[in-house]
Amino acid sequence: MNLRDLEYVEAVGRLMNFSRAASACNVSQPALSNQIKKLEQELGAKLFDRRVHDIRPTDLGKRVIESARTILGETRKIHDMATEYRDPTAIPLRIGMAPTLAPYLMHYLFTQIRALLPDIKVTMAEATTDQLTALVENRDIDIALVPRSTCETRLDFTPLFDEPLYLAVPKEHSMAEREEIDFQDIPAGRLICTRAPLGYAAEDDVRGCSPDVGKDVPLDLTATTFETACRYVCVNNACTIVPALAAEQFKRDGWGLSFLRLRKADHVRNIGVVSRLGCPRKPLLTALCEQIYSHPPCGVEPVAAAHLAPTTGCHGSA
Repeated sequence: MNLRDLEYVEAVGRLMNFSRAASACNVSQPALSNQIKKLEQELGAKLFDRRVHDIRPTDLGKRVIESARTILGETRKIHDMATEYRDPTAIPLRIGMAPTLAPYLMHYLFTQIRALLPDIKVTMAEATTDQLTALVENRDIDIALVPRSTCETRLDFTPLFDEPLYLAVPKEHSMAEREEIDFQDIPAGRLICTRAPLGYAAEDDVRGCSPDVGKDVPLDLTATTFETACRYVCVNNACTIVPALAAEQFKRDGWGLSFLRLRKADHVRNIGVVSRLGCPRKPLLTALCEQIYSHPPCGVEPVAAAHLAPTTGCHGSA
């Protein structure tokens, strides 16, 4: 058994057709069929039931196909690692972002990457922090931009900037001219909460100090995104809590909202980059972190330069 045999098995299992599998593997159909027959003889069991107009994997075949995919995937990762060591820019830079960051950082991040590495190809994945850290650990992506949370991992976390929280109110709201607000002063009865995990204690603080959160909002509205909550706030005498990056985007889009910063010091979340320990692309990733630190997005507070060194463990939510 060799890797080529596994490529043939995986292709047949994926395409369910010997002819298309042979074409995908750049061999003739007889060559592919004969090699799979030899593998079946070596294993002493059939991998595929061959029918006139149909082909199906046997129970053993299904298990072998899954194992073949895993082995071939790990083999490709080895080739990628070697390529990374030879030339870190030779393969795409694979980046992940949490849903509370991606809509507001996509254009900014790609602009910074283009300024630093104009010719590199970039792919982007959006997922929860837990999913992103798993993707980094499995080498499916190179880095993830996430809030720091309470989950320990075996990854490096490089802090980049702190993102404050704001209370969004309509321009005509009685508090609209204020620049800051204490969370105790938030009109809890008019507060619309979101299901988006902020990574702060702010909404818990509000719920803890008042049992009346949302009681004066005529709709039973629990928004799933900052955009949904702010759309409602725009045309109603209500309010909602949003992070700075979202607030800056809504300002640029002219949504007709005022944003009051929450005064409490811990109503700030730390945003950074998660990467693998010993990642061969570490010099490239370090250069990108320095680029972001030197040209931070609007509304955030860069960490001190001395803190750019990575720390083991990711402490961030989604």
